[in-house]
Amino acid sequence: MNSNISLYNILDANKLTGPNILDWYFNKRIVLKQEIMLYVLENPIPLAPDEEVKNAYQHYIHSGE
Repeated sequence: MNSNISLYNILDANKLTGPNILDWYFNKRIVLKQEIMLYVLENPIPLAPDEEVKNAYQHYIHSGE
């Protein structure tokens, strides 16, 4: 818990103002890496599933009720 507070303090202390974009970006990467969320910056956005996959998923979810 204390590590999360100090990580968020990094973000609060280093807000994006324009000229500091590189510092802000590296600080953002540090926090995301510690929160195991760095994949958000490193990976492309996944494609949305097609209707067949959505329907199969809904059928799977509702079959357990």
